Amino acid sequence: MKKLIGRLPLYIIMVYCFIALSGCSGKSYTGKNIVDRAKSLHTGLESAHITVSDCSDSDNEIIVQEIWYRFAGDVMQYMYIGRDAETGEEYYEFNNGTELDTWHSGDADWSFAAKGSEGFYNYSRASRHYFADGDKLLEDHSSAVSEAAVTDGEKHISIEYYADMGQYYSSMEGITDYSAQYDFDSDGYCAVHTMTYIKDGSSYKYKVEIGRTDADKAIERIEPSALSDGQQQ
Repeated sequence: MKKLIGRLPLYIIMVYCFIALSGCSGKSYTGKNIVDRAKSLHTGLESAHITVSDCSDSDNEIIVQEIWYRFAGDVMQYMYIGRDAETGEEYYEFNNGTELDTWHSGDADWSFAAKGSEGFYNYSRASRHYFADGDKLLEDHSSAVSEAAVTDGEKHISIEYYADMGQYYSSMEGITDYSAQYDFDSDGYCAVHTMTYIKDGSSYKYKVEIGRTDADKAIERIEPSALSDGQQQ
């Protein structure tokens, strides 16, 4: 998703980097085998609908990232929406494996790039989008785990971390009071992954919700409201 980042509003980039670029796993902890299994199961999904919500304001939960995807053979097809909770900016990206369509708040219309042309990129089973990669999406930062508890018949895991996350993961420099929650369905898939932390004196909470979908159902392009309403944001 490197090429996508350049188009995203800064707020969405921060959320993306925090979830997807935090680092690799290290030591074991109570329940790590359950999380690792969920990572593997997620990577094996043929399709999904995923939302990332900013829950920092308990009275105003906002979906800041959303994606619908499926694999058609080796090719990942997807519809992605990124939203900036602070400015209202949006970024839309549709990729069916042969055409890449993008739109950003303020654009008069979609931008198009056909397969083989400049600006086109896509994802596959071997070169995965981070939302389709269980190791990245469900990163547990295990090197920094101080304690963990498994409850509800192994359907819930809560994890507490050492105070200075930056000692263990450079991308998390300045983050303190980090904690994570994992909720699993009856098949062992992660359905909800919640993260809370403090940075620069402010408290943050993000929630990732994962739903399994019908892999036979085509991914459709969603029109930005600014275009469908005939207005620019």
